[in-house]
Amino acid sequence: MLSNLINRLALREVFLSVFIGLVILILIPFGSVTPFAFAFAAIGMFALAIISALLFGEPRQSRWVFGIVLFLLVVLTGWTFVQTIELPSNWLANPAWDAARDLADVQYAAISVEPADTFASILWVALPFVTFLTGLLLCDTDQRARKVLAGLGLSAGIIAVFGLLQFLLFPNILIVVEKHAYLDSLTAVFVNRNTAATFLGLGTLLMLTLVRDVARAYSNYPPGEPGRNALLLRSWIYILLLCACFTALMLSRSRAGIFATFVAALIYFPWLVINWKGSRRQLRPAPRWRSMLKLLSAIAFIVVLLMMFAGQAILRAQERRLEDDDRFCILPGIWRAISDHWWTGTGLGTFRTVFSPYRDPACGIFGIFDRAHNFYLEGFLGLGILFPITAVLTFSVLARVFWRGLAQRRRLRHYVVLGLAATVLVALHAAVDFSLQIPGFAVFYSAFLSAVVAISLGRSNGEADTAYERLLTT
Repeated sequence: MLSNLINRLALREVFLSVFIGLVILILIPFGSVTPFAFAFAAIGMFALAIISALLFGEPRQSRWVFGIVLFLLVVLTGWTFVQTIELPSNWLANPAWDAARDLADVQYAAISVEPADTFASILWVALPFVTFLTGLLLCDTDQRARKVLAGLGLSAGIIAVFGLLQFLLFPNILIVVEKHAYLDSLTAVFVNRNTAATFLGLGTLLMLTLVRDVARAYSNYPPGEPGRNALLLRSWIYILLLCACFTALMLSRSRAGIFATFVAALIYFPWLVINWKGSRRQLRPAPRWRSMLKLLSAIAFIVVLLMMFAGQAILRAQERRLEDDDRFCILPGIWRAISDHWWTGTGLGTFRTVFSPYRDPACGIFGIFDRAHNFYLEGFLGLGILFPITAVLTFSVLARVFWRGLAQRRRLRHYVVLGLAATVLVALHAAVDFSLQIPGFAVFYSAFLSAVVAISLGRSNGEADTAYERLLTT
């Protein structure tokens, strides 16, 4: 019986390593926006999810979240498929099909104005959900969830270093191809600076967490022990990777990305400062005035950091005011399109086609908007009333998860706050950009969120892990 347990634990460790590696591989080739990279990502993640579900079954401590997310996956993909099928009557079909019948005698009617593009969007919707579910299946203990977060954080730091070297030495190259856009901005492995900024902001929060953990371990390590020097070296490496993520974020020049990271840092960094206890010998709680001083100092530090290093993004905001930004000029047109199709939507992947008649001529003739630059509005237009219902349910589930984590976790509570801050970052930036619509980042964030949710709802499976570690040391 013990041997079977050990084999299952070892197999889960292997699958967890494959999961982390697959997330990183999906991220690197331009965020997997090309068909070949996306197909590879979808096949690999779906295969891993199916095998993990068959071998390990539903997670125990996060079962209710697993069930809700699986239900949302079925509903969203099912509705997207329904949008593509030919309808027997025209009462739900898009009015554009009536015009097509009159002009070209097209004998077809569907909710989507472009059924083929909507059908192809099913995988784009399913992949982040499947990644999250796979993460819940594999992160059955705190140790494994922290291993996922450490892998994601280190990969973000390494990608930031790569982005800095590429930007400084080869500014006209994007990985291995010629760079045609955003030549003045660091984009790392992504095509646009906004997705890079969301990713680097999340990477900064992750590396800040890793620095905190290794510094805490170093302060608690007995002096004179051989492992203390290794911890010191690791802490310096983590600090350098943290600086790389932050520097790369500033060089992205993304106004919204830097602002969203700033808001997330105001949530997370003061918490770390106030709850820093250092050595285990410091058991006496700090006076209230000292905690307040730490809070104000942490907030002031974040503000000073922003003013000192976000100069290029601030300059862009001053040169190009909000009223001059095309993204805000097209918002009334998007709202008009939604008001005309709010019940059923126009089909996922149809924004470029649907929005053209609603575009205000006052917005100018330059630029083709194939995305809404607003994740929520584009989702509403594509899926109809189902999207806001899904969004409200998703945020409600996350709020309940984080609330339980804050109430029940003690030693790992900072991971709960990390999840909350990162979700604020991504949710804020999604209101003005489309980072969540890039497969590579969506998968990265889904894997991150699965680990944070597992920590928020779970406790370490100490007996199983101890048995496995005892076997490795004998």
